[in-house]
Amino acid sequence: MLYHPQRQKYIVGTRRSQLALVQTESVIENLKKFYPNTEYDVVKIKTIGDKNLLDPLANIGDKGLFTKELEIELEKKSIDFVVHSLKDVPSTSLPPNMIIGAILDRADPRDAVVIAPWRTEKSLNELPDGSVIGTSSTRRIAQLKLAYSKFHYKNIRGNMNTRYEKLSDKTLGYDAMIVAVAGLQRLHWTHLISEIIEPDIVLYAIGQGALGIECRHDDNDTIKMLSVLNHFPSVIRCIAERSFLRRIGGGCSVPNAVQTQYDGKELIIDGILLNLDGTKFVKDRIIYSDITLPRRKLQINRSVSIKRDNSPVTGNDGKYSTAERVEIAKRRLNLKRKHANEDFDDEEVNNNNNNDDGGNKLSIIQTKSNATTTLYNQYLHVCCLNIDETLLKNAEHCGVKLAMKLNQKGASNILQEIKQSLPLLWSNM
Repeated sequence: MLYHPQRQKYIVGTRRSQLALVQTESVIENLKKFYPNTEYDVVKIKTIGDKNLLDPLANIGDKGLFTKELEIELEKKSIDFVVHSLKDVPSTSLPPNMIIGAILDRADPRDAVVIAPWRTEKSLNELPDGSVIGTSSTRRIAQLKLAYSKFHYKNIRGNMNTRYEKLSDKTLGYDAMIVAVAGLQRLHWTHLISEIIEPDIVLYAIGQGALGIECRHDDNDTIKMLSVLNHFPSVIRCIAERSFLRRIGGGCSVPNAVQTQYDGKELIIDGILLNLDGTKFVKDRIIYSDITLPRRKLQINRSVSIKRDNSPVTGNDGKYSTAERVEIAKRRLNLKRKHANEDFDDEEVNNNNNNDDGGNKLSIIQTKSNATTTLYNQYLHVCCLNIDETLLKNAEHCGVKLAMKLNQKGASNILQEIKQSLPLLWSNM
């Protein structure tokens, strides 16, 4: 049965760019199909990322560059929900009481090459050595350097209109720029695409091509209204991707990237983490052949203890002092944690979700005013009404498992190198 919104009018927040407005209008158009008698007013808000159009994003900081000001208005209740490009929404945390109420049918997540209008070449392979490629994305630069080390990469900031104006200005020296296919599609600018870069060369950003709608977690009316827009396959893929990003760490300004494939049963996620110049990287793939099957909780050996040389034994020989026993207990606990981390027990997912029982269930919390508020559960800050929690848990598992495999291959060393290169990025996380 279709939900009946409790309000006659909702206030929608959006960034000011043409692309953001087009995306917001498309969401409203979709909502109108279900709720023709409901009104939606749009409020335009300028974000930190919109105000600073000179510095590379990684130099500004990572957290909430395109969302913070919108979330402030959400918290003040001056707006009811916000339309985001999901790749701009942090996976590690949202402000208290904020949630993604819906993820829409995902557009093409790949990247596109737009060659300067004054050039005759039609692809990156045709461009001469030393050509200048415009992009502000560390993800794109690091991966492109693996395949196209012959190019120079130069920062190009601004909304889509501004970037194309810069590309078209021959005096600025850009030969091509790299942008998201989805943005060009939504602006009806696909005629500008010279080439689409396949994921075997450049994996895409977490959530790229998807629209996410953020609202207040205690606004059940808005959540229920938005839930009709949830696109089930897109939700599953984005949950896996956001889970990978949250576990691997580093945020969206670190060169990490993914590709997901989901056919209603099998879920595949490829992921990569690179250093800033692409000279070091770790890459792997996780395949879950059937995410409709519930996972049995993995068992951890609870009887293990530690010898003085850190090797496992089955008991205590009675020769340790009290201090040594305390140290053994600490080592035993650390070893259990290590095994739990390697096995990725289901308990970890439950803890990550604040002990939620599933995407469709409700939990009761106590508010500051001592009133009780009913909240829908969430996965990776995404509220997934009417989606089987087994699928959501398995999608989250899939992303975490991929991150764990990359960590085993040395991802932490790459992140440490990036941390030393971009201290501002880490101070803002």
